Amino acid sequence: MIGRRKSPDGLPFNLYKYSGKRFVSFGYKNSDNKWLFRLRAPKANIEKVAEVRAEAIRRAEALNGNSVESGTIADLIARYFSWQDELGRNDERRKADVTLKENKREANFLAEYFGKMAPLNVRPMHIYEYLDIRAKGGAPAKANKEIALLSAALEFGRRKGEIEINPCSDIKYNPVRPSTATVPRAHMAIMLRVARQRRGQYLVQALCAKAAYHAVGRPEEMRYLLRSGIKSDGVQIPVGKRKPGYEQRHKLAEWNSALRTAIKKALSLRPIASIYVFANASGGAYNRYSWANGWKRLMDHCERYAEARAVPFVRFTLATMRPTSVTQRMDGGDERITDATGHTDPRTARKIYDRRKVRRFKATD
Repeated sequence: MIGRRKSPDGLPFNLYKYSGKRFVSFGYKNSDNKWLFRLRAPKANIEKVAEVRAEAIRRAEALNGNSVESGTIADLIARYFSWQDELGRNDERRKADVTLKENKREANFLAEYFGKMAPLNVRPMHIYEYLDIRAKGGAPAKANKEIALLSAALEFGRRKGEIEINPCSDIKYNPVRPSTATVPRAHMAIMLRVARQRRGQYLVQALCAKAAYHAVGRPEEMRYLLRSGIKSDGVQIPVGKRKPGYEQRHKLAEWNSALRTAIKKALSLRPIASIYVFANASGGAYNRYSWANGWKRLMDHCERYAEARAVPFVRFTLATMRPTSVTQRMDGGDERITDATGHTDPRTARKIYDRRKVRRFKATD
């Protein structure tokens, strides 16, 4: 007889998770204690574990009689993703691969609330209720992105003649206060000092953050920075965000001593041959989740280091390095900030990344 779960884990009935030293597995056991399937993934590969977990849940739901029903929002979203995947690489309607990957994670949250509803039955009140629930759960900004995905799927349904009106039209999203955070130099120094003491992947991540500051790089650009981008006159970085079909643009961060030192040290730390500058222990690139796990531990060590010495320290992220750099450059009078950020419109850099609290100017004569 199958025992009752000791704690809720969000898995369907009869689906069980086992976490070993090297692998995580998900298995479905029926009432006579026979395994109907077992799927596993390397424990260190968080992204693969998430994929295997999703596939196991899909199979378990089907065995439990809870598979996706035709004519529901869950079915519409699944067909929307299939349509996106089938679009040509140069089709203006196709989203970037990284956006689609994130959308597929966001769809899991939408499925819990809207999944079994028919598209015709979705009303603005349901959408506002969802936004409120997710905001109360501490994810107002993420809820906005999830509803944007729902709107795209419903618009796909409207294209197919399944609905006449998209209920997401004119929805007022959750208000989100834009971040004003920047990283003080003293806090960056603590990060580097702690990382040098602990070495290994802590130091790789700290050097990546330092390089992101000097090269004004997005997290995605820096985590996937290729060794082939190291040039004689600087670091060539692909501009991460671009519309489908547009030619890849690059920016070149010319060498200064700090950027050169960070890159050179990171290359010397690679455990095995890798095409990436800031490689993980296996020589591959950090994905968003494996990076977050290692970074959290680094920030924990930094907090303990600062507490023991009674000095201030506030946790920060790789994403904060770019606005910190832009803010300091603009405070210094940088007239060509778009060359550093890769934007075509300077208003974007000023609106999102310029976090100066005091604007300096010369007094009028």
